[in-house]
Amino acid sequence: MEINLAGRSAVITGGSKGVGLAAATRLAASGADVAIVARGREALDLAEKTIRATARARVLTVQGAWL
Repeated sequence: MEINLAGRSAVITGGSKGVGLAAATRLAASGADVAIVARGREALDLAEKTIRATARARVLTVQGAWL
């Protein structure tokens, strides 16, 4: 089943691994702009490559930090 999410946006926290990465990848492949937030820069970079492989829209990564 194809879902068209063109023109939609999603923000995924914990988006560099596991369920967050899977959700971000699927949403991006369906046409949504996706922003993922996670603490680790290396994991974010790997996640971005994974998501971009099938993305049909924009992908943004944001490194969060403990205050």
